[in-house]
Amino acid sequence: MLKKRLISLLLMVTIGSLCFSSEAYDKGFDYFSRNKPQDAIPYFLTALGEPGVSPSVYMYLGIAYYQVGDYAASVDIFKKGLDVSGTNKKMLAYNAGNSAYAMKDYKTAEQMFSLASTADPSFASPVLNRANSRLSLGEYESALADYKQYLVLDPASSQRREVESMIMALQNEIAYQEQEQERIAAEEERIRAENERLAAEKAEQERIEAERIAAERAAEEERIRAENERIAAEKAEQERLEAERIAAEKAAEEERRRKILEEVAASLQKTDSTGMNAGSEGVIDYEYGSELD
Repeated sequence: MLKKRLISLLLMVTIGSLCFSSEAYDKGFDYFSRNKPQDAIPYFLTALGEPGVSPSVYMYLGIAYYQVGDYAASVDIFKKGLDVSGTNKKMLAYNAGNSAYAMKDYKTAEQMFSLASTADPSFASPVLNRANSRLSLGEYESALADYKQYLVLDPASSQRREVESMIMALQNEIAYQEQEQERIAAEEERIRAENERLAAEKAEQERIEAERIAAERAAEEERIRAENERIAAEKAEQERLEAERIAAEKAAEEERRRKILEEVAASLQKTDSTGMNAGSEGVIDYEYGSELD
């Protein structure tokens, strides 16, 4: 259907092209009019290089490329024609949009259909095709606006029922997406709140655990300190007792030695007193005895 629409548009440019006739152009047009686009393309390409060729050659060549399935070349030729004086900018942009859409380049198609609509705001077809492009891009609200605008521009359209069905489907889809977005937002908020709660709970657990560990460490340090103090006190007491023992032993030893010395001294004294010497004349002995019976 799209191909028939493109061919029918040629009637709008054929009359204007008659005054720019060239041999290559005429041969190309002959093949083209007999639905032989593959044969027409080389002649149209030749005609592009000839001076004074009809500006409509861009239209025919672009459509010929479209007919043989070379959509990229079709878009390229239509775009080049937009920069040439005397070409039908509205139709070139519209056809470029159709070729871009056929190769699933929906963004370029949207741009070209917008250009065609800007050139002629009353032209309904590019509005419908732009709606289809935006639908393929997932731009549902923009597509919905275009479908509605299309029915305003062409209220008697043969596709009215299908367009109205699409409008209803899009409205339902947009409403569903809005509800889904609200649901997702609410879900994300719940998840965020739960994550915050879990994070706070984890932080509290970590704080309590840190306090417990600190308390245990402090208690252990206090136990160690007390144990060290006890050991130190016990050691000091042992050292004191040992010192006292050593001192006592030393004192006892000194006392024992003193007594020995005293005994020796006493023994010597007794010996001296019982053998008093009077000189060279002899020794006088004293005998002690009790006069009491």
